Amino acid sequence: MIDTLVEPLTASPLRSLLRLRLGTRVDRALVFLAAGEEPRVARPKRDETCPYRAPRLTSVGRRGFDQAYWVSLVERDAVVDLQDRRSDTWAGGSTRASVTWRVVDPVVVTRERLSAREVPPWIAHDAARQNLRAGTDHGEFEIPEVGISYRFGRSVPVAAPQLSQTPDTPSGWGEERREAYRFYREAVAQGPYSLAGLWLLHHPDQAREVLDWTVQNRSILSDQAEWERSLVALLRGLTPEDRGFIGVKMAELLSGMGVPQADETLRRVQSAQRRPGRGSATS
Repeated sequence: MIDTLVEPLTASPLRSLLRLRLGTRVDRALVFLAAGEEPRVARPKRDETCPYRAPRLTSVGRRGFDQAYWVSLVERDAVVDLQDRRSDTWAGGSTRASVTWRVVDPVVVTRERLSAREVPPWIAHDAARQNLRAGTDHGEFEIPEVGISYRFGRSVPVAAPQLSQTPDTPSGWGEERREAYRFYREAVAQGPYSLAGLWLLHHPDQAREVLDWTVQNRSILSDQAEWERSLVALLRGLTPEDRGFIGVKMAELLSGMGVPQADETLRRVQSAQRRPGRGSATS
């Protein structure tokens, strides 16, 4: 089991937020915290249960927060020892049961810095105080103190070993190597686009070969239309201020890449924002 549930955001907050909104990943959320402000949470678009408001693009782009974290939403399995309890007396025995649990309140998990190895004891504690027993109590039970919920699976023999809890990376690795591993792991998870970009980063002289490969493997890259539809849907839902902000950021990005027309585009966008009656968003 990977122990880490909460990881500080080290990439661009705005780019990470856009990738989460436009992508198809459903295994993590972005949590933004600011002193004296309501927490904001960006969760996968298929999740409609989040009680927190989503962050605004302009606020994220202007760093209107103190801290930002990735929080894992992956369902995980564990084995817990449950005390057999009858009324107010202990029966003296125990049952080992499998459970499935997940994060339901990423803000609480972030503030508590909860790790996966701390969850099974919490489940055992909650089951004891509610007098729950595997095999007889069904449904999903929430532990608000730590922001997780769980449900029972089957009972297992007491002699069964606990699920191993291995670290994210080998203990002998330095921080630089850990960061490199996490970067490449995410790049692979993003699919052929990221892999082609990484190849060009290290072999810019092979742009022709990468282009030929792209043309020959269009079926692998067939998610482009879905990406474009998601982008159109996202832009349609933005306020005029947010659309102006994104326009400026895109023009600045293209200008930094050396696109000749980008500077003129940036001037036009900024000029349009300054006209009377227009939105007042600035970069």
